[in-house]
Amino acid sequence: MTERGSLPDDSATPQPVSVGFVDLELSPKSRSLNTQIKSLMDCPSRQVLFEKVLALCREQFPATVARVDYWVGSERQSHSFHDTQMPPSVVRQFHTDYLSRAADAILSSTDAEPKLKRYERTDQKMTLIAAPVMDPQTELPAAAITLMLGGGAYKGDVVLSRLDSIAAVASAALMLRTGTRAKPEPDTPTTGSLTTDALKRQQNLALGKASQFGSLREFGYSFVNSLCGQLQAEQVVFGVARNQRIVVEAISGTADFKANSPGVAMARQAMEECMDHSSVTVAQHDLPDGFDALPIHKQWSSDTGNSSVCSVPLKQAGETTGVISIRRPAGKPFSSEELANLQQMLAPYGSAIPVVDKANRSVGAQLKAAVGDSARRNLGRGAMGRRIALGAVAVGLLWFVLGSMTYRPLCRTRVIAADMRHFSSPFDGKLKQVYVHAGQHVTAGELLAEFDTADLTLELNRLTRQIRSTQVEFRQAIEDDDLAEAALAKSRITVLQAEASAVQKQIQESQIVAPSDGTVLLSDLEQRIGQAFAQGEQILQFAAEGSWLLEIEVPDDIANYVSPQQSGTFAAASFPAEKQPFEIEHIDGAATTVQDRNVFIARAPLQSRPEWMRTGMEGTAKVDTVARPVWWVMLHRVVDWGRMHFWF
Repeated sequence: MTERGSLPDDSATPQPVSVGFVDLELSPKSRSLNTQIKSLMDCPSRQVLFEKVLALCREQFPATVARVDYWVGSERQSHSFHDTQMPPSVVRQFHTDYLSRAADAILSSTDAEPKLKRYERTDQKMTLIAAPVMDPQTELPAAAITLMLGGGAYKGDVVLSRLDSIAAVASAALMLRTGTRAKPEPDTPTTGSLTTDALKRQQNLALGKASQFGSLREFGYSFVNSLCGQLQAEQVVFGVARNQRIVVEAISGTADFKANSPGVAMARQAMEECMDHSSVTVAQHDLPDGFDALPIHKQWSSDTGNSSVCSVPLKQAGETTGVISIRRPAGKPFSSEELANLQQMLAPYGSAIPVVDKANRSVGAQLKAAVGDSARRNLGRGAMGRRIALGAVAVGLLWFVLGSMTYRPLCRTRVIAADMRHFSSPFDGKLKQVYVHAGQHVTAGELLAEFDTADLTLELNRLTRQIRSTQVEFRQAIEDDDLAEAALAKSRITVLQAEASAVQKQIQESQIVAPSDGTVLLSDLEQRIGQAFAQGEQILQFAAEGSWLLEIEVPDDIANYVSPQQSGTFAAASFPAEKQPFEIEHIDGAATTVQDRNVFIARAPLQSRPEWMRTGMEGTAKVDTVARPVWWVMLHRVVDWGRMHFWF
């Protein structure tokens, strides 16, 4: 949740950082984070745990002020740090008016979501981020981590994600440190040791975190590396159940692996054994009470130096959707309580796996999965089921051959301002001063840049003196009744006045002002003050307030299907989730070459003006063209390629 508010005086301006959820391609700071995460799991008390959490935040985030508030029994304690350059009065104001209030709100609620609130005032921007550390026993906040970050360039949304991850690790450390689980309420349906409502809340939280990733493999890499650090394991493997088999998606510490290599094959067989067994499976020197070692897990342990191995099934509605397998040194066996806590911690992710998998499938994969699921459900239900399945396949084939759909090609697109103006040097001269920078919003009449007019002023003074002296000569010739000399003087005055007018106009044009309200688009003049510019050389670009225009590159092989009045949607590469509708207004009659591609440029004004949009942004436009047969939409590029290369 993001809010805005007013800002107190402050002088700290932290530098931006690059952070993200734990993955394999880690920055040096992320590697430091993983190393310190391991130390959180061995804290002997809550006080030590949260002192380490605060130290971790201090290293990872250059916060202006930060604190952690936590409960020890019924007593509330807190630790904090701040930028040493800040005045004490400002530090106290931050704690009293902002961090303390945010911590009070978190510790008095049951919400597990982190909060973000932005404060702005003229040239200063601050971001307040607060994240709860949930107690697995009570399912209530055990602590509140609050940060006040300074600087407008600070990526608050990204820091929010990383701080939430640190809070989640601290919550797991609380669970592993206590070695206890939440007690179910009387007469309440339970799953494991969690109540149904609590399990649903954790499932929603797991789904929210998993949905941040673009694929199951990306999610798996982040998952296994995070678990490897938390559990002090040598290896963590993540696999997904597909057609009663396990497909290995990620292995900790390995960016790329071969599915048929001996180590991966052994881990996959152990995971499939766990899936068949449908419960936690362990193999180690001393087995915990209530667990039996199965053959493949025994073999895996033996092949890896009698290490301690276990596999935990991830389930949804009683069906295994994935398996997590963990291998630790022989000297770190799994205890019964640890396995129970581990199963409880991983249980919510069983429901997240199918959702992430389906959300990131391609259209072809979705169709294949739907047909396969339908076949598996119906083919085994007698003759009627087989007839229904075959009928569905027949309908799909008929639709593919005889049906039609709107052809929606994707075209590369660039955003430009609909009313863009180019300002150039009005004469040969030196740049005196620049008053704007790229991206700055200006109002009509505001001074943008100014040229040196010292030489022009001297020239204007010289011409003024010549005009006056020639006027004296003209009057003297009139008095002497010398008409010829008077006519010559009069003509010289006319020429000198024309020259003076031209110089006066150049002096007036030496100041470049905004013709209307708008935005400066291109201006790199700060380093060129004092440099001489030739007349006509571009100075800056200016876009008046108004709509944005799309330049759509239509490949020549589909240009016949694109025409004015067709609509579509545009997605910028920097904001792919924001879909902007448009309608084509014009398409060029002649092709042009863009990066060795023959394209026709179609222009379409956007129907809205998002605040984040800037000229020059690139993205893709999906144009709703004409209705074509389904088979043609899917296969026409292959058919056209064959016709061009093989003449059939």
